[in-house]
Amino acid sequence: MYFALFTMMFNSCKKDDAGNGGEYFIRFKANSTQVDFAVQGSLTAAFGQAGSQFNAVFSGGDATSNISLQVFDNKAIAEANYTGYGIVGSSVVGALIGYSDKTGTLYTQGSVGSNATITITGLTATAVRGTFGSTVKATGKPDILITQGEFFVWRAN
Repeated sequence: MYFALFTMMFNSCKKDDAGNGGEYFIRFKANSTQVDFAVQGSLTAAFGQAGSQFNAVFSGGDATSNISLQVFDNKAIAEANYTGYGIVGSSVVGALIGYSDKTGTLYTQGSVGSNATITITGLTATAVRGTFGSTVKATGKPDILITQGEFFVWRAN
């Protein structure tokens, strides 16, 4: 009887954060070339707060490249659209994306503002889901247009 009860309980449990077959990911196109990060241990979300500054970082990578998606706000990070980058009162508000390609070159928005957009579409105690896009730059390299970005990462805190 206990076995039957345990089996029913186990089979009725459903993971609310199920994504791509229950696996975490970050994927996007970099100048129309598909990039997929699926190394499960690298796909994380971390949240922090210092005074009135709130931030979250969603990251992933593999042995040769990685991406970091950062959002900043003057209130708790929530399901919302984060775009641009600037100072509001005494807090930074907006989004930044850093992408290190297979050559080791780090691409960011550069020194003149950010056109990054990161939208958090799902936020639970265990996972974060969303979309992103931007143009990223590196000195002496052609810009990279990041499109069709989406993420589903494990939430560390």
